[in-house]
Amino acid sequence: MTGRRRSVFVVMLALGIALVAVAPSASGATKKNDIVLRVGTTQDIDSPNPTVGALVSSYEVWALQYATLTDKAAADFKTIPGLAESWTASNHGLTYTYTLRKGLKWSDGQPLTADDVVYTVNRARSEQWTNFDSTIAHITAKVIDPTHLSLTSSIPDPKLPIMDVYIVPKHIYEKVTKKGLASYKGLDGIGSGPFTLKHWSKGLSWEMDANPNYWRGRPAVDRVIFRPFTNADAMVAALKNGELDAAENVPSSSFRQLQKAKNIVGVAGQQGGFDEISMNSGAGVGGNPALKDLRVRQAISHAIDKQTIESRVYNGLTTVADAISPSANPEWIPKIPADKRFNFDLAKANTILDDAGYKDTNGNGIRNMPKGGADITLRYAERSESPYGAPIREFVTGWLRKIGIGTSVKVYNDTQLTPAIGKGDVDMFAWGWVPFVDPDPELSYFQCNQVPTKADPSGYSNDASWCNPTYDKLYKQQNTELDHAKRVAIVHQMITLMYEQAPYVVLDYSPDFQAYRTDRFTGWVKQPANIGPVIFSNTSPSYFLLKPISKASSGGGLGAGAVIAIIVGAVIILGGGGLLLRRRQATAGERE
Repeated sequence: MTGRRRSVFVVMLALGIALVAVAPSASGATKKNDIVLRVGTTQDIDSPNPTVGALVSSYEVWALQYATLTDKAAADFKTIPGLAESWTASNHGLTYTYTLRKGLKWSDGQPLTADDVVYTVNRARSEQWTNFDSTIAHITAKVIDPTHLSLTSSIPDPKLPIMDVYIVPKHIYEKVTKKGLASYKGLDGIGSGPFTLKHWSKGLSWEMDANPNYWRGRPAVDRVIFRPFTNADAMVAALKNGELDAAENVPSSSFRQLQKAKNIVGVAGQQGGFDEISMNSGAGVGGNPALKDLRVRQAISHAIDKQTIESRVYNGLTTVADAISPSANPEWIPKIPADKRFNFDLAKANTILDDAGYKDTNGNGIRNMPKGGADITLRYAERSESPYGAPIREFVTGWLRKIGIGTSVKVYNDTQLTPAIGKGDVDMFAWGWVPFVDPDPELSYFQCNQVPTKADPSGYSNDASWCNPTYDKLYKQQNTELDHAKRVAIVHQMITLMYEQAPYVVLDYSPDFQAYRTDRFTGWVKQPANIGPVIFSNTSPSYFLLKPISKASSGGGLGAGAVIAIIVGAVIILGGGGLLLRRRQATAGERE
């Protein structure tokens, strides 16, 4: 999207003056001696409400604010006690009884009891809460007494006794009606995790304060300030000059340089993330009719040179991929047989389209729908919050042109793109996922019942609008298979089927590039051990474990570079209401 540059500059100048005056106060009342951790990222949160958000940045807020019944070990994701200190199985493994820790409290001092857990599970199941549903769809919760509860599954459930949905405070959420939940902003700041949300200024920062009632004790860090940068290079500069303590989504072009910098450690965190080109496959609303044809999707799959993207866009720091990764554990990824792989072959792609009857009937270089139909011009969405969005778009649209498929490009930020996908306003885009540990949630997204509809366009998870009854049948099988080896085999079938049907062109298995300073805090923890990221991981244990090295990490002021970067970001986001300029910048690279 473009805007008149002069008008944008005038508004930026006017707003910049105002924002310089207010930016320091956006942090709230940070005390002089507070221990403050500053984290840079390239993606603002979409909602503090865990029942509606979808972005990785929002998951970081929820992981810090809401404890779960069971937790995951930092080293290997092994199930460990959380709010529940122990549990026992009965009823042939269909029922688990959990014992809560004594004296649990919410951050506002209200008791946290079995009633909160049961309320969360039962209401989430009844109302099919986003981010909860795949885990609790078959679970019924029952209060035994304030510190004991039971969870009973109506089917054999290979995930139990794990219960890792975010437990919300009943005394807050019971005031929010089912109808009002989708618009509830979740700014109450009441939680049971190590930190709770204190303040959110969209485009500027979000800030989280230490929870004195956290069951493991108060963290050593008093406040965490997250700064969403619209310019990844500005974020890297802020890390180098000490305005940030850590940065997430470091662009690959800067990563090797940061690894050599003094007092900075670069982390290429592996946790199952992958990047993909998604195509609107036509089972939902909108979408180009050509993409409903499997042959067209397969031709496009042959037309994308993943190796070129890996080497020239990601600077050789990712691994070329075939199938989706549904878990942080690579055992769930099938090996695609050589005779089924969509290798880069423009000649083959053109032959497939020729044989399918897609000809250029008017001589403009763009193929038409059969029998003299309209030009095949796909609406390509470029993500403004990704430094890779523009180069990937340039490569992909160029290759598509070589097989006679046109594109019209529109630039979206992440909060704009998500609903646009649901409404069917987009035919093709590049984005990515970071899956959970158990493969079920990621697999659940691609069921037919997750496809957005005209009546309910909120089905953002099935962002390819792909529906396959065989896939759905296999999903139900793996969902109840207790034999691990058999379940892995079923999942491999599902993912191979999805690969063959080509709603996605999976580009790569991508690490999360991060960096942190070594002169401020000690205690950074990779999850999983040795290979994982230190922040924005599955449960993000670093924040609680960090200890300050010196008073250098105290105080809440901002450096000039950070203020300028934040101002620019805020102005561009404010421009969404009238100005159309969108800068092509850093990415979350994935969504949860």
